[in-house]
Amino acid sequence: MPILKTTLKKGDIQEDKLVKVEVSDKSIVLTNIDGKFYAMDSVCSHAGGPLEEGTLEGYTLTCPWHFGKFDVRNAKASLETNWVTNLTSYPVIVDDKTGDISIETA
Repeated sequence: MPILKTTLKKGDIQEDKLVKVEVSDKSIVLTNIDGKFYAMDSVCSHAGGPLEEGTLEGYTLTCPWHFGKFDVRNAKASLETNWVTNLTSYPVIVDDKTGDISIETA
């Protein structure tokens, strides 16, 4: 899998905030929860809602358009919102020396 460097640094992503990045023609939303970074597709599988504009409670990301829910750890759709389907999650690599954030994509 290719590893693609973003322009973001570790300090650019505040705890429990959502940030959209474009990596290798993919729209990805990044978040930082308890110092661990997660990345997943940023477009809701239901009607294309912008997940970076959604809300984050714990590990649950809720789409702002129709309130579909996803687990940011694995991009799986919640059983309680069965009208959305799973998205793709991506491993995040943080360089401890530089703070650079990279995302492993397929």
